[in-house]
Amino acid sequence: MKQNEIIHGFQIQALQTLPELEATLYRLEHVKSGARLVWLDREEENKTFFIAFRTLPEDDTGVFHILEHSVLCGSDRYPVKEPFVELMKSSLQTFLNAFTFSDKTLYPVCSRNEKDFRNLVRVYMDAVLHPAIYHKPEIFRQEGWHYELTEDQSVPSCKGVVFNEMKGAYADKDARMYLEISRQLFPDTASSTAGTPPTFRS
Repeated sequence: MKQNEIIHGFQIQALQTLPELEATLYRLEHVKSGARLVWLDREEENKTFFIAFRTLPEDDTGVFHILEHSVLCGSDRYPVKEPFVELMKSSLQTFLNAFTFSDKTLYPVCSRNEKDFRNLVRVYMDAVLHPAIYHKPEIFRQEGWHYELTEDQSVPSCKGVVFNEMKGAYADKDARMYLEISRQLFPDTASSTAGTPPTFRS
């Protein structure tokens, strides 16, 4: 592989030897779309792939965290409710998850088995590029937050996958303190946390 060579629609922009990792790093760019690709070529039993998107929030509603969960709820080619829960039952994966940072969202997969690795990448790529959320907007509400009546049908309460996850994360005093310090130090930037909806009082 040489600089400016085009492979599967990607042009090699630069390559760099990394002696400390016993690897060669390739930076490529897709000719038609401009998508950037980095490939680390080295002897490694564990095969790793991730796709990442720049997700810069305008507020602290946690929309990208909700989207992270939502795109993993089925896709065009795999129209099941939780394809990755099903995958984990039979896959040889060594890592399978997703992360939302303050400015980006990552979807990584790892496996030592070549066939399993390719299958994981195929499912993940379909999930993030063709999610069922386009056809089923209720997925977003399910994963984010919504109101449900209590058992006596008198007072609405908040429910939602991401809502409950963040409620647990910020039950920790240190996490709440760090969040508030960040808000005070950087008032003009958006927080990466999921927003907390208003509560109803009886």
